[in-house]
Amino acid sequence: MKQTAKTIVAIAAMSALAAGCTGANLKTDYTLAQERVNSYLAANPNLSAPVAQAIGRMELRKGMTKEQIIAAWGKPVYIQRYNAHSEQWFFGCVWPHSCDTPDEDTNFPLLEEIYNSRAIFDHGKLTDWTS
Repeated sequence: MKQTAKTIVAIAAMSALAAGCTGANLKTDYTLAQERVNSYLAANPNLSAPVAQAIGRMELRKGMTKEQIIAAWGKPVYIQRYNAHSEQWFFGCVWPHSCDTPDEDTNFPLLEEIYNSRAIFDHGKLTDWTS
């Protein structure tokens, strides 16, 4: 009888563990990005309509601030500073960004050869980008 009770408890524990591993709480990269965008837009209701629309579509517009870029595209994985006023941000490989695998003969690939999504700033404002 004790063995049967142990078996029932073991089966119940495994069932509970398996139920917790179904992924019900997992979120896609898109869902996480959409939550980030929605949160930023809700916290910043006074944005100009064009900027708010761009952020809502996870797109960039010339003149956007760094904070607005983070809202639209997420945080960069690397920032390359050229001088006190200019820098380039490189974004990772999660949605909506993508990365390339450098050629096999490239021992030291440039960041531009790996990260496809980049944003260039001058005096804190977006001047150019690629995606």
